[in-house]
Amino acid sequence: MGRGATLHEKLSPTVLLALMTCAGFSAALALLPLAGPPDGDFALFLIPWMDVIRERGFASISGEFSAYPPPYIYMLNAASLLEPIFGTVVAVKLINIPFVVATALGIGALVTEATGNQDKGRLATAVSFVIPTLLVNAFAFGQADVIFTSFLIGFVLFAMRGKSHSAALMFGLALSFKLQAMFLSPLLLYLLLSKQMRVRHLLLIPLTYAVMMVPAALAGRPWAELLSVYVGQAGLMSDLSLNAPNPWWFLRSIDYRAGVIAGLVAGGLAGAAIVAVSFRTKGQILLVATLCAAVMPYVLPKMTSRYFFIADMLVIALAFTLPRAWPAAVLIQIGSLVACLSYFSLLASAAPALIPMTLGIAVLIYCFFGEIHRPPTGAPVRRT
Repeated sequence: MGRGATLHEKLSPTVLLALMTCAGFSAALALLPLAGPPDGDFALFLIPWMDVIRERGFASISGEFSAYPPPYIYMLNAASLLEPIFGTVVAVKLINIPFVVATALGIGALVTEATGNQDKGRLATAVSFVIPTLLVNAFAFGQADVIFTSFLIGFVLFAMRGKSHSAALMFGLALSFKLQAMFLSPLLLYLLLSKQMRVRHLLLIPLTYAVMMVPAALAGRPWAELLSVYVGQAGLMSDLSLNAPNPWWFLRSIDYRAGVIAGLVAGGLAGAAIVAVSFRTKGQILLVATLCAAVMPYVLPKMTSRYFFIADMLVIALAFTLPRAWPAAVLIQIGSLVACLSYFSLLASAAPALIPMTLGIAVLIYCFFGEIHRPPTGAPVRRT
Protein backbone atom coordinates (compact mmCIF):
# COMPACT_ATOMS: atom_id res chain seq x y z
CA MET A 1 0.00 0.00 0.00
CA GLY A 2 1.46 3.34 -1.04
CA ARG A 3 2.12 6.23 1.26
CA GLY A 4 -0.66 8.19 -0.43
CA ALA A 5 -3.35 5.59 0.31
CA THR A 6 -6.63 7.03 1.46
CA LEU A 7 -8.39 6.15 4.71
CA HIS A 8 -10.90 4.13 2.68
CA GLU A 9 -8.02 2.02 1.31
CA LYS A 10 -6.46 1.55 4.75
CA LEU A 11 -9.68 0.69 6.56
CA SER A 12 -12.40 -1.15 4.69
CA PRO A 13 -16.04 -0.26 5.41
CA THR A 14 -16.37 -3.63 7.17
CA VAL A 15 -13.51 -2.80 9.55
CA LEU A 16 -14.93 0.67 10.16
CA LEU A 17 -18.31 -0.89 10.87
CA ALA A 18 -16.76 -3.14 13.52
CA LEU A 19 -14.85 -0.25 15.11
CA MET A 20 -17.86 2.08 15.15
CA THR A 21 -20.08 -0.65 16.59
CA CYS A 22 -17.66 -1.15 19.46
CA ALA A 23 -17.47 2.60 20.05
CA GLY A 24 -21.26 2.89 20.07
CA PHE A 25 -21.55 -0.05 22.44
CA SER A 26 -19.10 1.61 24.84
CA ALA A 27 -21.07 4.86 24.80
CA ALA A 28 -24.32 2.98 25.36
CA LEU A 29 -22.86 1.25 28.42
CA ALA A 30 -21.94 4.62 29.91
CA LEU A 31 -25.48 5.99 29.35
CA LEU A 32 -27.50 2.98 30.52
CA PRO A 33 -27.63 3.86 34.26
CA LEU A 34 -28.76 7.46 33.61
CA ALA A 35 -32.33 7.87 34.85
CA GLY A 36 -32.79 11.50 33.88
CA PRO A 37 -34.14 14.37 36.02
CA PRO A 38 -36.45 13.68 38.98
CA ASP A 39 -39.37 15.17 37.06
CA GLY A 40 -38.50 13.35 33.84
CA ASP A 41 -40.18 10.52 31.98
CA PHE A 42 -38.55 7.71 33.94
CA ALA A 43 -39.67 9.08 37.29
CA LEU A 44 -43.16 10.14 36.20
CA PHE A 45 -44.07 7.38 33.76
CA LEU A 46 -41.72 4.50 33.01
CA ILE A 47 -40.86 3.43 36.55
CA PRO A 48 -44.52 3.59 37.74
CA TRP A 49 -45.55 1.59 34.67
CA MET A 50 -42.93 -1.02 35.45
CA ASP A 51 -44.29 -1.19 39.01
CA VAL A 52 -47.74 -2.01 37.62
CA ILE A 53 -46.28 -4.64 35.29
CA ARG A 54 -44.43 -6.22 38.18
CA GLU A 55 -47.62 -6.35 40.27
CA ARG A 56 -50.04 -7.53 37.58
CA GLY A 57 -47.78 -9.69 35.46
CA PHE A 58 -48.87 -10.66 31.97
CA ALA A 59 -52.35 -9.15 32.49
CA SER A 60 -50.72 -5.73 32.34
CA ILE A 61 -50.47 -5.94 28.54
CA SER A 62 -53.89 -4.29 28.48
CA GLY A 63 -51.93 -1.10 29.12
CA GLU A 64 -54.79 1.09 30.31
CA PHE A 65 -52.55 2.49 33.08
CA SER A 66 -50.18 4.13 30.58
CA ALA A 67 -50.37 6.99 28.12
CA TYR A 68 -48.72 4.93 25.38
CA PRO A 69 -50.31 2.44 23.01
CA PRO A 70 -50.18 -1.18 24.25
CA PRO A 71 -47.37 -2.36 21.90
CA TYR A 72 -44.88 -0.40 23.99
CA ILE A 73 -46.30 -2.02 27.12
CA TYR A 74 -45.64 -5.39 25.47
CA MET A 75 -42.00 -4.27 25.19
CA LEU A 76 -41.94 -3.23 28.84
CA ASN A 77 -43.26 -6.67 29.77
CA ALA A 78 -40.23 -8.10 28.02
CA ALA A 79 -38.05 -5.65 29.96
CA SER A 80 -39.55 -6.91 33.22
CA LEU A 81 -37.86 -10.26 32.58
CA LEU A 82 -34.51 -8.47 32.69
CA GLU A 83 -35.40 -6.25 35.65
CA PRO A 84 -34.26 -8.65 38.42
CA ILE A 85 -30.82 -8.80 36.81
CA PHE A 86 -30.19 -5.24 35.67
CA GLY A 87 -32.66 -3.08 37.57
CA THR A 88 -35.58 -1.11 36.19
CA VAL A 89 -33.81 1.72 34.36
CA VAL A 90 -31.27 -0.44 32.55
CA ALA A 91 -33.84 -3.14 31.73
CA VAL A 92 -36.12 -0.60 30.02
CA LYS A 93 -33.24 0.72 27.94
CA LEU A 94 -32.00 -2.72 26.92
CA ILE A 95 -35.15 -3.36 24.86
CA ASN A 96 -33.97 -0.58 22.54
CA ILE A 97 -30.84 -2.46 21.48
CA PRO A 98 -32.33 -4.54 18.63
CA PHE A 99 -34.07 -1.44 17.30
CA VAL A 100 -30.85 0.58 17.46
CA VAL A 101 -29.22 -2.14 15.36
CA ALA A 102 -32.22 -2.17 12.99
CA THR A 103 -32.05 1.63 12.66
CA ALA A 104 -28.33 1.63 11.84
CA LEU A 105 -28.71 -1.23 9.36
CA GLY A 106 -31.75 0.51 7.87
CA ILE A 107 -29.79 3.71 7.30
CA GLY A 108 -27.13 1.68 5.52
CA ALA A 109 -29.78 -0.07 3.44
CA LEU A 110 -31.28 3.29 2.42
CA VAL A 111 -27.87 4.47 1.24
CA THR A 112 -27.17 1.25 -0.65
CA GLU A 113 -30.60 1.41 -2.28
CA ALA A 114 -30.15 5.04 -3.32
CA THR A 115 -26.56 4.78 -4.54
CA GLY A 116 -26.11 1.13 -5.50
CA ASN A 117 -22.86 1.23 -3.51
CA GLN A 118 -22.67 -1.41 -0.76
CA ASP A 119 -19.43 -0.02 0.67
CA LYS A 120 -21.06 3.38 1.10
CA GLY A 121 -24.02 1.64 2.76
CA ARG A 122 -21.71 -0.13 5.23
CA LEU A 123 -19.99 3.16 5.99
CA ALA A 124 -23.37 4.79 6.66
CA THR A 125 -24.26 1.96 9.03
CA ALA A 126 -20.92 2.39 10.80
CA VAL A 127 -21.46 6.12 11.27
CA SER A 128 -25.01 5.50 12.48
CA PHE A 129 -23.79 3.46 15.43
CA VAL A 130 -22.00 6.51 16.86
CA ILE A 131 -24.51 9.25 16.05
CA PRO A 132 -24.82 11.21 19.33
CA THR A 133 -28.58 11.75 19.04
CA LEU A 134 -29.18 8.03 18.50
CA LEU A 135 -27.13 7.09 21.57
CA VAL A 136 -28.66 9.81 23.74
CA ASN A 137 -32.22 9.04 22.69
CA ALA A 138 -32.01 5.28 23.05
CA PHE A 139 -29.76 5.02 26.10
CA ALA A 140 -30.09 8.32 28.01
CA PHE A 141 -33.77 9.07 27.42
CA GLY A 142 -34.51 5.34 27.10
CA GLN A 143 -37.72 6.16 25.24
CA ALA A 144 -39.55 4.34 22.43
CA ASP A 145 -38.45 6.71 19.66
CA VAL A 146 -35.88 4.34 18.20
CA ILE A 147 -38.51 1.58 18.05
CA PHE A 148 -41.00 3.37 15.83
CA THR A 149 -38.25 5.15 13.89
CA SER A 150 -36.74 1.81 12.88
CA PHE A 151 -40.11 0.90 11.36
CA LEU A 152 -40.34 4.28 9.58
CA ILE A 153 -36.92 3.69 8.05
CA GLY A 154 -38.30 0.37 6.82
CA PHE A 155 -41.29 2.23 5.40
CA VAL A 156 -39.05 4.58 3.41
CA LEU A 157 -36.81 1.73 2.27
CA PHE A 158 -39.68 -0.39 0.96
CA ALA A 159 -41.23 2.66 -0.69
CA MET A 160 -37.95 3.24 -2.52
CA ARG A 161 -37.99 -0.39 -3.64
CA GLY A 162 -41.58 -0.13 -4.87
CA LYS A 163 -42.82 -2.71 -2.33
CA SER A 164 -46.00 -0.91 -1.35
CA HIS A 165 -47.53 -3.63 0.83
CA SER A 166 -44.37 -3.90 2.94
CA ALA A 167 -44.07 -0.11 3.13
CA ALA A 168 -47.64 0.23 4.43
CA LEU A 169 -47.04 -2.55 6.94
CA MET A 170 -43.96 -0.77 8.29
CA PHE A 171 -45.87 2.50 8.60
CA GLY A 172 -48.67 0.73 10.46
CA LEU A 173 -46.19 -0.80 12.90
CA ALA A 174 -44.62 2.61 13.52
CA LEU A 175 -48.02 4.19 14.10
CA SER A 176 -48.93 1.48 16.61
CA PHE A 177 -46.07 2.71 18.81
CA LYS A 178 -46.12 6.48 18.36
CA LEU A 179 -48.41 9.05 16.76
CA GLN A 180 -45.28 10.93 15.65
CA ALA A 181 -45.08 8.45 12.78
CA MET A 182 -47.57 10.82 11.14
CA PHE A 183 -44.72 13.26 10.50
CA LEU A 184 -44.15 11.19 7.37
CA SER A 185 -47.81 11.29 6.31
CA PRO A 186 -47.10 13.84 3.54
CA LEU A 187 -44.83 11.20 1.98
CA LEU A 188 -47.72 8.73 2.14
CA LEU A 189 -49.94 11.22 0.33
CA TYR A 190 -47.24 11.88 -2.26
CA LEU A 191 -46.83 8.14 -2.91
CA LEU A 192 -50.58 7.79 -3.28
CA LEU A 193 -51.06 10.74 -5.63
CA SER A 194 -48.04 9.76 -7.73
CA LYS A 195 -49.53 6.25 -8.04
CA GLN A 196 -46.57 4.60 -6.35
CA MET A 197 -49.05 3.30 -3.77
CA ARG A 198 -52.74 2.46 -4.04
CA VAL A 199 -55.60 2.95 -1.62
CA ARG A 200 -55.66 -0.80 -1.00
CA HIS A 201 -52.08 -0.52 0.27
CA LEU A 202 -53.01 2.28 2.66
CA LEU A 203 -55.73 0.07 4.16
CA LEU A 204 -52.94 -2.08 5.57
CA ILE A 205 -51.98 0.75 7.93
CA PRO A 206 -55.12 0.74 10.15
CA LEU A 207 -55.30 -3.04 9.80
CA THR A 208 -51.75 -3.41 11.12
CA TYR A 209 -52.53 -1.02 13.96
CA ALA A 210 -55.61 -3.06 14.87
CA VAL A 211 -53.69 -6.34 14.81
CA MET A 212 -51.11 -4.87 17.18
CA MET A 213 -53.90 -4.03 19.62
CA VAL A 214 -55.30 -7.59 19.72
CA PRO A 215 -53.23 -8.82 22.72
CA ALA A 216 -54.42 -5.84 24.77
CA ALA A 217 -58.02 -6.51 23.71
CA LEU A 218 -57.68 -10.15 24.74
CA ALA A 219 -56.41 -8.92 28.11
CA GLY A 220 -59.71 -7.09 28.58
CA ARG A 221 -59.17 -3.56 27.31
CA PRO A 222 -62.16 -2.23 25.32
CA TRP A 223 -61.64 -1.61 21.63
CA ALA A 224 -63.06 1.90 22.03
CA GLU A 225 -60.08 2.75 24.23
CA LEU A 226 -57.58 0.98 22.01
CA LEU A 227 -58.69 2.93 18.97
CA SER A 228 -58.66 6.27 20.78
CA VAL A 229 -55.34 6.12 22.63
CA TYR A 230 -53.98 9.10 20.75
CA VAL A 231 -57.08 11.15 21.46
CA GLY A 232 -56.34 10.73 25.15
CA GLN A 233 -52.71 11.76 24.64
CA ALA A 234 -53.77 15.13 23.26
CA GLY A 235 -54.55 16.44 26.71
CA LEU A 236 -51.32 15.33 28.38
CA MET A 237 -49.32 18.39 27.34
CA SER A 238 -50.61 21.94 27.69
CA ASP A 239 -47.48 23.74 26.51
CA LEU A 240 -46.95 24.91 22.95
CA SER A 241 -43.33 23.74 23.15
CA LEU A 242 -41.50 21.49 25.58
CA ASN A 243 -37.78 21.96 24.87
CA ALA A 244 -38.44 21.65 21.14
CA PRO A 245 -36.07 23.66 18.89
CA ASN A 246 -38.83 25.29 16.88
CA PRO A 247 -40.40 28.78 16.82
CA TRP A 248 -43.11 27.76 19.27
CA TRP A 249 -40.50 27.96 22.03
CA PHE A 250 -40.73 31.75 21.74
CA LEU A 251 -44.51 31.76 21.29
CA ARG A 252 -45.42 29.81 24.41
CA SER A 253 -46.99 32.84 26.06
CA ILE A 254 -49.74 33.25 23.45
CA ASP A 255 -53.19 31.78 23.93
CA TYR A 256 -52.84 27.99 24.00
CA ARG A 257 -55.90 27.14 21.93
CA ALA A 258 -55.13 29.77 19.31
CA GLY A 259 -51.57 28.51 19.12
CA VAL A 260 -52.67 24.90 18.63
CA ILE A 261 -55.07 25.87 15.85
CA ALA A 262 -52.47 28.06 14.14
CA GLY A 263 -49.86 25.34 14.45
CA LEU A 264 -52.10 22.65 13.00
CA VAL A 265 -52.95 24.91 10.08
CA ALA A 266 -49.24 25.61 9.54
CA GLY A 267 -48.52 21.88 9.65
CA GLY A 268 -51.24 21.14 7.12
CA LEU A 269 -50.00 23.85 4.77
CA ALA A 270 -46.39 22.69 5.12
CA GLY A 271 -47.36 19.09 4.40
CA ALA A 272 -49.42 20.14 1.38
CA ALA A 273 -46.55 22.25 0.04
CA ILE A 274 -44.11 19.35 0.37
CA VAL A 275 -46.50 17.06 -1.47
CA ALA A 276 -47.14 19.60 -4.22
CA VAL A 277 -43.47 20.24 -4.90
CA SER A 278 -42.42 16.60 -4.52
CA PHE A 279 -43.78 15.78 -7.97
CA ARG A 280 -40.95 17.88 -9.38
CA THR A 281 -38.06 16.24 -7.47
CA LYS A 282 -37.70 13.30 -9.84
CA GLY A 283 -38.98 10.77 -7.31
CA GLN A 284 -36.39 11.28 -4.57
CA ILE A 285 -38.33 9.51 -1.84
CA LEU A 286 -35.54 9.71 0.74
CA LEU A 287 -35.24 13.47 0.28
CA VAL A 288 -39.00 13.95 0.60
CA ALA A 289 -39.12 11.75 3.71
CA THR A 290 -36.27 13.63 5.36
CA LEU A 291 -37.84 17.00 4.66
CA CYS A 292 -41.17 15.82 6.12
CA ALA A 293 -39.43 14.52 9.24
CA ALA A 294 -37.67 17.84 9.80
CA VAL A 295 -40.33 20.37 8.78
CA MET A 296 -43.38 18.86 10.49
CA PRO A 297 -42.06 19.02 14.10
CA TYR A 298 -40.61 22.45 13.29
CA VAL A 299 -43.96 24.01 12.41
CA LEU A 300 -46.30 22.00 14.64
CA PRO A 301 -47.01 22.99 18.27
CA LYS A 302 -46.85 20.73 21.35
CA MET A 303 -43.49 19.25 20.31
CA THR A 304 -40.67 18.05 22.57
CA SER A 305 -36.92 17.87 22.07
CA ARG A 306 -37.15 14.21 21.00
CA TYR A 307 -39.56 14.76 18.13
CA PHE A 308 -36.80 15.58 15.66
CA PHE A 309 -35.34 12.11 16.11
CA ILE A 310 -36.76 10.77 12.83
CA ALA A 311 -35.07 13.64 10.99
CA ASP A 312 -31.85 13.02 12.93
CA MET A 313 -31.68 9.54 11.44
CA LEU A 314 -32.97 10.08 7.91
CA VAL A 315 -30.74 13.08 7.27
CA ILE A 316 -27.66 10.91 7.81
CA ALA A 317 -28.79 8.56 5.04
CA LEU A 318 -29.62 11.53 2.84
CA ALA A 319 -26.17 13.07 3.33
CA PHE A 320 -24.49 9.89 2.10
CA THR A 321 -26.62 9.96 -1.04
CA LEU A 322 -26.69 13.72 -1.62
CA PRO A 323 -23.38 15.30 -0.52
CA ARG A 324 -24.76 18.82 -0.48
CA ALA A 325 -26.99 17.70 2.42
CA TRP A 326 -24.05 17.12 4.80
CA PRO A 327 -24.32 20.62 6.34
CA ALA A 328 -27.99 19.86 7.08
CA ALA A 329 -27.03 16.57 8.74
CA VAL A 330 -24.49 18.27 10.99
CA LEU A 331 -26.72 21.24 11.86
CA ILE A 332 -29.80 19.14 12.61
CA GLN A 333 -27.72 16.81 14.78
CA ILE A 334 -26.37 19.79 16.74
CA GLY A 335 -29.81 21.37 17.11
CA SER A 336 -31.41 18.16 18.31
CA LEU A 337 -28.58 17.35 20.70
CA VAL A 338 -28.50 20.85 22.22
CA ALA A 339 -32.27 20.66 22.77
CA CYS A 340 -31.80 17.35 24.59
CA LEU A 341 -29.24 18.95 26.91
CA SER A 342 -31.94 21.21 28.32
CA TYR A 343 -33.97 18.13 29.28
CA PHE A 344 -31.08 16.91 31.41
CA SER A 345 -30.71 20.40 32.94
CA LEU A 346 -27.35 20.94 31.26
CA LEU A 347 -28.76 24.05 29.58
CA ALA A 348 -31.29 26.57 30.90
CA SER A 349 -33.48 26.27 27.79
CA ALA A 350 -33.69 24.82 24.31
CA ALA A 351 -33.49 28.29 22.75
CA PRO A 352 -29.86 27.94 21.54
CA ALA A 353 -30.87 24.84 19.59
CA LEU A 354 -33.22 26.84 17.39
CA ILE A 355 -30.39 28.42 15.38
CA PRO A 356 -28.67 25.24 14.12
CA MET A 357 -32.03 23.49 13.64
CA THR A 358 -33.40 26.37 11.56
CA LEU A 359 -30.22 26.53 9.47
CA GLY A 360 -30.25 22.76 8.97
CA ILE A 361 -33.84 22.78 7.74
CA ALA A 362 -33.02 25.73 5.46
CA VAL A 363 -30.23 23.66 3.89
CA LEU A 364 -32.65 20.75 3.44
CA ILE A 365 -35.12 23.02 1.68
CA TYR A 366 -32.29 24.29 -0.53
CA CYS A 367 -31.43 20.69 -1.44
CA PHE A 368 -35.10 19.98 -2.09
CA PHE A 369 -35.50 22.81 -4.56
CA GLY A 370 -32.07 22.08 -6.01
CA GLU A 371 -33.32 18.67 -7.10
CA ILE A 372 -36.17 20.31 -8.99
CA HIS A 373 -33.71 22.14 -11.20
CA ARG A 374 -31.24 19.26 -11.51
CA PRO A 375 -31.10 18.07 -15.10
CA PRO A 376 -32.10 14.47 -15.76
CA THR A 377 -29.34 11.86 -15.72
CA GLY A 378 -27.31 12.09 -18.86
CA ALA A 379 -28.60 15.53 -19.78
CA PRO A 380 -26.02 18.26 -20.27
CA VAL A 381 -25.70 20.76 -17.44
CA ARG A 382 -26.41 24.29 -18.56
CA ARG A 383 -23.76 26.73 -17.53
CA THR A 384 -24.37 30.42 -17.18
